[in-house]
Amino acid sequence: MDTPQTTIGRDPELVSIRAFLDGAVGPPSALVIEGEVGIGKTWLWQEAVREAQQRGHRVLVCRPGENEVGLGFAGLIDLVGPWVEETSPALPEPQRRALDVALLRSTSQAPVGQGAVALAVVNLLRTLAGDAPTVVAIDDPQWLDVPTTQALGFALRRLGSAPVAVITTRRDAQPVDLLPARLPVTRIAVPPLSPGATYRLVHSRLGVTLPQPVLARVHEASGGNPFLSLELARAWTDHGTAGVDDLPVPEHLGALLRRRLEDLPGSTRRVLLLAAAMGTPGVPRLERACGHPVEPELALAELAGVVDSGDGTVRFTHPLMAATVYDAASPAQRRMVHRELADAGEEPEERARHLARACAAPDEAVAAALEDASARIALRGASDVAATYAQQALELTPADDHPACYRRATTAGVHALAAGDRTRSRTLFERAVVEAPAGPARAAAQRWLAELSTPLGQGIALCDQALDEAGEDWALASRVHRTRGAICYFLGDVPEAERHAGLGVALAERGGDDEALGMAVAELAHWTYCGGGGIRRDLFDRAITLDGSAAAASPRSHLAKVLMDDDGHDESRAMLTLLLDQTMATGDLDSASTHRFHLAELDLWAGEWGAAVEHARESLQLRQHLHQSEAPLYVEAMARACLGDVEDARTLAAAGLAEARRTEDVVFQMQNLHVLGFVDLSLGDHQSALGPLGEATDLMRPRWHREFGDCHMVPDEIEALVAAGDLARAEDLTSWTEEVARATRRAWTTATSARSRALVLAAGNDLDAANRSLDRALAAHERLPMPLELGRTLLARGVVQRRMRRRAAARTTFEQALALFEGRGATLWAGRARGEIARLGVRSAAQADLTPVEQQMAALVARGYTNREIAASLSLSTKTVEANLSRSYRKLGVRSRAELVARLSGASATAADTDGRGTSPITEGRSTPYRSTHG
Repeated sequence: MDTPQTTIGRDPELVSIRAFLDGAVGPPSALVIEGEVGIGKTWLWQEAVREAQQRGHRVLVCRPGENEVGLGFAGLIDLVGPWVEETSPALPEPQRRALDVALLRSTSQAPVGQGAVALAVVNLLRTLAGDAPTVVAIDDPQWLDVPTTQALGFALRRLGSAPVAVITTRRDAQPVDLLPARLPVTRIAVPPLSPGATYRLVHSRLGVTLPQPVLARVHEASGGNPFLSLELARAWTDHGTAGVDDLPVPEHLGALLRRRLEDLPGSTRRVLLLAAAMGTPGVPRLERACGHPVEPELALAELAGVVDSGDGTVRFTHPLMAATVYDAASPAQRRMVHRELADAGEEPEERARHLARACAAPDEAVAAALEDASARIALRGASDVAATYAQQALELTPADDHPACYRRATTAGVHALAAGDRTRSRTLFERAVVEAPAGPARAAAQRWLAELSTPLGQGIALCDQALDEAGEDWALASRVHRTRGAICYFLGDVPEAERHAGLGVALAERGGDDEALGMAVAELAHWTYCGGGGIRRDLFDRAITLDGSAAAASPRSHLAKVLMDDDGHDESRAMLTLLLDQTMATGDLDSASTHRFHLAELDLWAGEWGAAVEHARESLQLRQHLHQSEAPLYVEAMARACLGDVEDARTLAAAGLAEARRTEDVVFQMQNLHVLGFVDLSLGDHQSALGPLGEATDLMRPRWHREFGDCHMVPDEIEALVAAGDLARAEDLTSWTEEVARATRRAWTTATSARSRALVLAAGNDLDAANRSLDRALAAHERLPMPLELGRTLLARGVVQRRMRRRAAARTTFEQALALFEGRGATLWAGRARGEIARLGVRSAAQADLTPVEQQMAALVARGYTNREIAASLSLSTKTVEANLSRSYRKLGVRSRAELVARLSGASATAADTDGRGTSPITEGRSTPYRSTHG
């Protein structure tokens, strides 16, 4: 039911469409018309397009066919091609050039990135929507080519409040991949037609009046499906059926469609086969392919309801009709048609596609054509399609031509990696290793494979094999050493990373490869810093002189990360912001993702947790666009933990930890373990915090012991150890942090090691020494823009002051900490500060056994608050409240809320400062001493 000229049975759906368009003047939204094949989705979609045009909306239209799914930006050519001239002046030059090349409006010898094309689509849609509400209308999006789907999906996530609406169709059980998860979607489920509507439809479309018994049989057999109803009615009419029992009801709709095609002359069926193989050709193009006028054949096909060419483009009345035409031909007939289309093809890409479909066995000439087409497509930024063409070239290469197989496998692997498909890329490089001749060629393929290895440890052996094969290709050997060094870093072996980076520098110098040398020097400087060697400005300056690019692996990016880890937050932020702007302008989305990730880390440490979440999410979206790993999860998880969103933090960190363990990425194992431990520490559950924090510290300490960098878990473990009474391990770790602080003189390490020492001293009742240590910590905080760390140091100082009976000073210090926590939204830590302030007043003896958070919740219970109200008051989840109250019940030996209230109110006492040995300097609850292999 593609083009009926009535609204038979669809009035409610049309009302819904109009209501959607009435609201399509605000932020992006989508309308999805969904239902089974033949139910009438396309007609409703066409009505939605017509309504939008009548309202003055800009409407971008695309109706892709099955044969277009493997083309590069075919859908984008239809959607934005007509609007490029109008919007081009508003696009930055790199994006304008990328879009022109992608749409075949110009050519380029330098490849454009698919990210640049995607960014151009964002700005084009914003420009159009700035003049009028804009509609992106796509029928059958399952046939949209991958580069177009990725570009549109990228754009729809980044349009902000621009009035852009998507109107699309969806077959049952098929996803619409281009719609972002958070885009508001209105769904119209198209129902079957009633018997009366079916009767009117058949009469309107076919001019046939069905007898009541026949109508009942048609409606029952079709299930109210308009397309199938028309096919059944047409079959009944065409065969002159007089009785109901003779109504043809085949098991499959395809049998009906094939029967209709069989009634057409052979010459017409041949024209239809050519049209089906071409997609949606214009009439002149179809005539060139046929070599003669096709008007008579098209007229017969239109009369039979197979195609519609009224607008000069040959469109099948339903996608099933095109599929039936193509499937009805024999394999030999299809190959012959594709061969003819290849001979008549005007574009190398189109010619190669038809040659591949015409080929039944390996053929070097066809493989070469596909290889050439792949190179052309890659220049347009359609990396996924370029990989597909290169892979087809590989499959059609004679098996004994190993050099060609190696070359094409490598090319396909590089394109697949550029498209973000790491799994596909890995498979192709595995083939390249098999096909490569011994020596540098095999070493190059092994290096690529090492960079894609999962788990990471597999890459070590591949690098060693590559070094054996590289011989005297010094530039290649340099790259292999750099790859091995990076793998060692993420496996947690910093000394080995530093050693291989140094070898990479020496070999790059020997080979005279400035690009390799610049990256090798930058990585040497980075791993040297991680090994405790400080910021080597001389090395970074040299590297940036050799390579001033903005990519994720560039020297400037390495320097920005090192500056950030060394507490140079302002300089790092300025560099990262510039790098992000430059990579977004050129469409280097992979590098932009890395820069956003590091900006998210900066925001995390600066206490800007909302901004950290946004940067982390955007970084993750860019990585998902490229099928990259989920490293940014830990940043969002930690930001959520700081904000007190306990359940979200745990969920995100658990997902990040699972991915890091799968890949053997020690760095992100440590980071996600830190989040899980920090959540428990924030809740005052020190015993539970010790597990993940201890595991994280033990992953880092053996080989990563001279500089902490961005690994901040050790002071948190020390705090939990002191609270749990494991002073031996706390002392050991504190001595280690002090040693690192003396060597590096970093503000963060100095401040946190001095705070950790104060906790250990206070636990031993040496309060004067603890107070002096906190003085040193606060002095270091003056050059450390990390408000949460400052608040925690103030909290520790206030406890020490209270225990020294300096109650007024303690109150002032606690209030300063509370102001910091509340100002940043750190709800759990603010609760702890309020609890400490409350302890300076009157408290019950029972409350001494509760943590500050538990005390706060108990006080709200006493005031009659429900769990839901407590959760809302403290910005926590209900589950977190329930867990804390359960622990409070166990500690106080009560079984109900009433008993809890009675216990708290029955034994009040004046505040007393307890100086018991082994008591935590922050919370005076004592838990079972920590016992584990930590000693």
